[in-house]
Order: sequence, then C-alpha cells, then structure tokens
Amino acid sequence: MLPTTLLAALALAGSLLGPPATPPPPLADDGPQIPSVTADSWIVYDLEADVVLARWNANVEHSMASVTKVMSAIVVLEHADVDELVTVPAAATAARGSSAGLVAGEERTVNELLIAMLVRSGNDAALTLASHVGGGSVDAFVQLMNAKAAALGMTATKFANPNGLDEEDHYSTATDLLTLTKASLDYPDIGRIARIRQLQLPEDPTGKTRELHTTNALLGTYPGVVGLKTGDTPWADKVLLGVAERGSRTILTVVMHSDDHFADSRELMDWAFRTYGLRDRMLRIFFSDQGGGAVSGATLDLTESEERRLTAMPALDDGRWRMSRLEDLPKAALIGEWLKDVLPRSVGGNG
Repeated sequence: MLPTTLLAALALAGSLLGPPATPPPPLADDGPQIPSVTADSWIVYDLEADVVLARWNANVEHSMASVTKVMSAIVVLEHADVDELVTVPAAATAARGSSAGLVAGEERTVNELLIAMLVRSGNDAALTLASHVGGGSVDAFVQLMNAKAAALGMTATKFANPNGLDEEDHYSTATDLLTLTKASLDYPDIGRIARIRQLQLPEDPTGKTRELHTTNALLGTYPGVVGLKTGDTPWADKVLLGVAERGSRTILTVVMHSDDHFADSRELMDWAFRTYGLRDRMLRIFFSDQGGGAVSGATLDLTESEERRLTAMPALDDGRWRMSRLEDLPKAALIGEWLKDVLPRSVGGNG
C-alpha cells in the first residue's frame, strides 16, 4: 500500500469543481480566485493531470457556432487524404456567413480547404469538404459527424450541418466540446493548421489572390496559445475552444454563450496557469513541513525558484475546494504503479 501522505497528495492532485447552485465563495488570499467571466457556460482542463480544474454550467446545451468545424475536420481527416484534389461545388459558394472566397469549379486540395475552414472559418470550405467526403451529400457527412460524436461519448451533442450555422437540432455543451477539443489533439494536421495566423491561397480562376487571416485573436497575443477554434452566431453568441501550452502543462478551455470569448478565455487560462499542476503536487510531498513524514535520500534536481515555489505552496485542502478522490483521478493507476516501483528505493519513512 502507498504511504498515507502520498495517497493524500495524489487524491488532491486536481481540483474538481462542479457547477454549484450559488456562486462559489472566494478563496483565501494565498490561493487563486475562482475565475469570473461573461460566458454562461465554461470549463477548464489540465491535460497533464487529466483533471477538470473548474467548470460552470458545463452540461447546459447551447448552439455551438463554428467550433462545429473541429468535428468536420476530424471526419474529413478520417475519410480523405490531405493531398486529394476537390472541386468546389456551386452550392458551397452560396453559403451564408463567413467565407474563404472559393469559386465554383476551382480545384483545391483537402489540406487547403481544411486551412480555409479552420483558419478563416470559411463556410464555403466546410460545405465543399462535406460534399466531397459525403459522396455529394452534405446530409451523409453530417451523419458521419453525429456517429463520431457518439463514438467519443458526446451524449449531449447534435450536429445538423458541417459549418455551425444556427439550427434547432445543432447544439452541444462545454463538457462535450472539451471532449471534442481533446479528441482533436490526436490529429496532427488540426494542430498544425490551428497555429496558422495568416496564409495566402493560390489565385482563384479569375486571377484574384486570397489572404486568409485567423479568426483566433489569441494566437500570437497570449503566451502559449496554439489553438483551437472560434465561433460566433446570433444564437450561440461567442464561443471559443482554447489550447495553451506552457512548460510541461497544457490547458484546455471552452467558453460558450460569451460576450467576449477572447477575454473570457484569457481569464480562464491565467487562472489555470496560476494553479498548481500535478508535478508540483507530486514533488511537494518531499518537503516535510507540508505534513507527514519527510523523504530522505531523494534527488529532485530542482532549481532555486522551483524549491521556493514548492515551499510556498498553500495547504492541499483548506476545506473550501471539492477535491477529486484518488480513484477518480484518471491517471491514478499509472501514477500508483510508478510510485510503487520508485519509492522503495528513495523513501526513508513516512509519518
């Protein structure tokens, strides 16, 4: 059995906040405050620890706008090669909303169309890809989208189109969109394209050049942001799926029905990076003044700043957070096996 202090540290490695009925109480001055944003629904997730750090109304259904195109991209990549040539159908060029300026009859590669869809959020590109993969039928493509959502466990999501325009049967939740964001990380092409801030497409058949600029204003302005997708429609308001990397930590955020999806996402990311990660929680147990026994003979190889950070870490549980139990932490089994292998060689005893 693992030492009690280690079990406690692991059990409290991630903060799991449910959507309370009343506003959460403020934390003490030595802890990060619960984020305050305009979004009606939101969620913050620590990828390294595989733990939801905080959430609010995360299971409420909303229109999802153009973040729909992340699922469209996943389905396309599972059914087409990025080098395939696609002819733009006339019906796609008549799409409402944002456009990449495609011309009926021109040929573009799947890769170029994915860029037009994810970077510029072109509805014409989404419809072109949907028609191509669906064998000429956009409805057939939408069926593939819903099948993929079911396979991912997105039980509160329904797709009615590939571009995100408002429809009654087109909705999702912050929880399901977090699942979609995590799934997108398994597709390197999506990650590559999501980082593009500006790109010029080849000339169209009339000789006109087209420059695509990202709709994600956080790219290049917020340190560490590498994606993912924005959305904005009358029913959905502003929506954003965010991915930010700093050091060993990757933070994922979802905001829905927001007044300012960029400001809200920045606030959530700021808050998340101020919290302590799984590595901090694991290392903190090697400091005896945290409570319990000290570990002797362990080589941590920490910098002075890391030691100061760990020494200053507040108590793991001040009674105001709802913490995840060890058995609820998805990586608990893996961490437990690692500890059982490593600790007998380094632990001098526990108190």
